[in-house]
Amino acid sequence: MTYISLFNNIVKSFKVHVDKPVIDDFIFRCHYKLTTNILFMFCILITSINLIGKPIECITNLSKNDEVQKVINTYCLISSLYTYENKLDFRQTNERNIRFHSYYQWVPFMFFLQAVTFYVPHWIWKMWEGGKIRMLTEDMRGFYVDTVKDRLAKQSRLAQYFVESIHTHSTYAYGYVACEVYNAVNVIANIYVTNKFLGASFMTYGTDVLEHYRNRDDRPVNPMDAVFPRLTKCDFFKYGPSGTVQNVDAMCVLGQNVLNDKLYLFLWVWFFGLAAVSAVGLLYRFAVIVQTAANTTAAPFGRPFEFANSNKKCTSALLMAKFRMGDSMLFAFVRKNVNGIQFEEIAEEICSRLDDGKTSEPGSHCHGYVDGPELGRALSIPV
Repeated sequence: MTYISLFNNIVKSFKVHVDKPVIDDFIFRCHYKLTTNILFMFCILITSINLIGKPIECITNLSKNDEVQKVINTYCLISSLYTYENKLDFRQTNERNIRFHSYYQWVPFMFFLQAVTFYVPHWIWKMWEGGKIRMLTEDMRGFYVDTVKDRLAKQSRLAQYFVESIHTHSTYAYGYVACEVYNAVNVIANIYVTNKFLGASFMTYGTDVLEHYRNRDDRPVNPMDAVFPRLTKCDFFKYGPSGTVQNVDAMCVLGQNVLNDKLYLFLWVWFFGLAAVSAVGLLYRFAVIVQTAANTTAAPFGRPFEFANSNKKCTSALLMAKFRMGDSMLFAFVRKNVNGIQFEEIAEEICSRLDDGKTSEPGSHCHGYVDGPELGRALSIPV
């Protein structure tokens, strides 16, 4: 029942909540939402198979004794199983390289720990973000029916907050960028750890499988069978009649590897694809941040200030001239949580207040990082 409830929770995480605040971008969600849930599902799948069936079944000359057979199965599962690697160099036919497969019993635990590592950046960002977007866009997300007066009042409070707290959101932006860096480093670290976990076979696993199916004559050994063998050997030691230690050869069938090879092939494609997308996203982020430092009209968090009506008083150039990196980022997140009409009206009101000189020196009303009760008071929202 525990696994069923956990699976149900994973399914619920994919449900669309129209009123849930959006505090990140698509790449960020690929890390903590898609990857975490994929790894949790793999963990549940492998664990369920082990509970229903037998993860290992060994055959020896002692197999007729059921009690001894159980001991051998348990011993071989927790000890290092191994296979022989045949060399294709026929001048060395007498050499046999032993390849150990000590990862076998730890696969579900590894999936679970990896899932946790992919969720940690999201948890850190949620703590750092502190519910700011939720409070800023309260009663403005999703589907709702408001009078014009109520809608304009909410938009006015939001615009007033941006005007009074302008240039105070740098810490907010740096926290998000730091979590993006964490995501990129984390996926690379997971690739490295998985490679070590599988005996230095993960880095080229996907390309080796592709090459095998493209050139079967030149690569007769399937890399999936080499890394995840179905049949392995195990050395079981027991005392003989004279008190000497005897080595009992055991041949063990690893049924779980029928699934492991496919799961890790998928993870190879997913991890390397996610690493590439994350790297491109970070390069873009740093490039526009550097551009922003040299040119205040650049938008470091995409292009959030484009409007359908070119006659709007509020223009992208005016907003970007006033906003800094943190303001731009926060405003970009606001755009993700309100509809297009509201966004344009909020932006126009912010520009109007800034351009008409209704505030003193930017940031004079609100020094430092605005959060918690101060944010609530600024928006007249209870905290």
